[in-house]
Amino acid sequence: MAWRGAADPTGPADGAPASHERTGWGSVIVTDVRGNEAGPLRGAHREPVRRPARGSGVVDLRGRPPRPSPEPDEAARRHTAFLDRVTAYLCADAGTGQFVDWGCPVPGLAAMVRAHRPGARVVHVAPPGVAGTLASSDGAVVSSEGGPSAALHRLATSGLVDLDEPVAVLMTRPFPADAPPGGIADLYGLLRGGGHLALASTAPHQVLLRALAPFHPVEPGAADLVWWPYPDEDVAARGSGILGALGRAPARGGGGNRWRR
Repeated sequence: MAWRGAADPTGPADGAPASHERTGWGSVIVTDVRGNEAGPLRGAHREPVRRPARGSGVVDLRGRPPRPSPEPDEAARRHTAFLDRVTAYLCADAGTGQFVDWGCPVPGLAAMVRAHRPGARVVHVAPPGVAGTLASSDGAVVSSEGGPSAALHRLATSGLVDLDEPVAVLMTRPFPADAPPGGIADLYGLLRGGGHLALASTAPHQVLLRALAPFHPVEPGAADLVWWPYPDEDVAARGSGILGALGRAPARGGGGNRWRR
């Protein structure tokens, strides 16, 4: 407890207590306002000051940066870049305006294709039981139920693609050496107006090229999808271990295709 004198000439006589201050959780200040005559003491209650918990003494004036978005998986990023190069070639150089996404392992293919060719037609071949649940805002959906032959029949009879015009089929989910995709020869016979087939595999070069037949390989044949369309021997960098290849089917006109309506 402390006493402090006041130097106010109109206040109490020298030596008389002028104020009384008590400190603690709250503060109470009592001031002598009696002047020359005694009177009641008036008190003023001061609310306590709430102080935040003490934290670090270091203040970052720049503020906290927003949390960055998660980086895409490296394998997905490489595959997306490969498909972007393939579709850019097909749209610009091959003049293709119809695409079939047959199990590509990365999303957004329709937007990718239309960035190179606005108005391109995109059809998705979905696994059995999934076709009805997929949103079709970026293209029509056909089920692969029944295997490649049945899916090809649906493509041929649905009218979703014009088989008298070039069609590009993208089957780029990598397959192992002992499980190549089926129905490639039937697909080749279906494309009356010509077209292309893209494949990807973890198998050696020759296995991938055999799976591509009877489509004719487009240069450079099979190459690591990181640097395709450059041949492997021209690149010293480390690849992904997944090969990509693009094959071509020439236009044959009408013919006697067994699925033609």
